[in-house]
Amino acid sequence: MKTYPTTSTHIPPDRVSTVRRVSVPGYCTELHEHDEYMFLLPRAGLLVLNIESNTAPVRIPPMSFAIVPPKRFHETHGDRGAQEHIAVYVQSDFVAFCEGKASRAMSKDKVMVYPAPWPLLSAVRLRSLELGHVSSDFAGYRSDLVDRVVATACIEAGLAGKPTGLAPADAHRDLIEDIKAFLDATLSQRLDIDRVADEFGLSRRHLTRIFRESVGETVVGYQSRQRVARAASLLKSPGTTVVVAAAAVGIESPSYLARLFSKYGEPLPGTFKK
Repeated sequence: MKTYPTTSTHIPPDRVSTVRRVSVPGYCTELHEHDEYMFLLPRAGLLVLNIESNTAPVRIPPMSFAIVPPKRFHETHGDRGAQEHIAVYVQSDFVAFCEGKASRAMSKDKVMVYPAPWPLLSAVRLRSLELGHVSSDFAGYRSDLVDRVVATACIEAGLAGKPTGLAPADAHRDLIEDIKAFLDATLSQRLDIDRVADEFGLSRRHLTRIFRESVGETVVGYQSRQRVARAASLLKSPGTTVVVAAAAVGIESPSYLARLFSKYGEPLPGTFKK
């Protein structure tokens, strides 16, 4: 394994947080501690965390995250094969500020693994789109804002998260519900299966299989049915045209929306008949 270099602080002096993407073969670190909070989010492969507060190693799979409080000695390494993860470092003062706003505090005793909710995964994806941009003052300012969004999403998930000690069936159900929530929130966008799978760290084949088994229809079928329901609801508002309703659910052609209405048994609005 290759020892990955780390320091007591990773946050620049003028920032409250920073996001690092780590992808190296044979990843591992030596025993060390940080002055700030660290949120670990694997993207590919299992990440193993040994930390002084726990009697056994913490195994963090993709679609999950763990919180390492400041001044806690730990070391991490990949389990087997390719390993990639996101490390989000956040100043303690900013965490305390967010805890005050939420009137709650994150657990700082035993480190646990939590399922990563969709808002957190979306924030991390937004940050990944920033990586590699040309350096400039404005790009630096934008990067700082995105890092704050990711940090806030991490803290919010840590405050609300329940450990992944759920039964496999419950964890599977929660994943499907998160996928459905993501699809519902992006009806206005034309997303393909690969984009949805990437959002949740799944393969296209695995996403297609588990969604059909759980929901009883394909991802595309679910999107179409939800678009029809959303458009039908919009068309009940006075003055809403078919063109506006279709555009609001990511459909460019009103005639195609009409065909979907017929397919899913939704009564055609009068504007369609005219």
